[in-house]
Amino acid sequence: MLASARQNVRAGQFSQAEMALERALRVEPRNARLWNEMAQVKYGQKDYGQTVQFCIKSNSLAGKDYALIRQNWLLMEKAYLALGEPEKAEKARSKAR
Repeated sequence: MLASARQNVRAGQFSQAEMALERALRVEPRNARLWNEMAQVKYGQKDYGQTVQFCIKSNSLAGKDYALIRQNWLLMEKAYLALGEPEKAEKARSKAR
């Protein structure tokens, strides 16, 4: 399911990617990488508020996967900038370091 979702994202088919990830999350709701993938889909759909929420969820499940946590913070930075919230973007960037 994850491979299918990634292929859909690369093709710009965010709706199909979202459906595949929703199915995957029903099977593995505590998979931090799936939540990150969903955040990326939401960013592609320009749903920046949901992007941030899914990144937060991913970080809460990421444990010691520091690369994933950093990736989430960087995606949150981009989402906050798109939302016109530069202060929050700067905080997210500083947490990614």
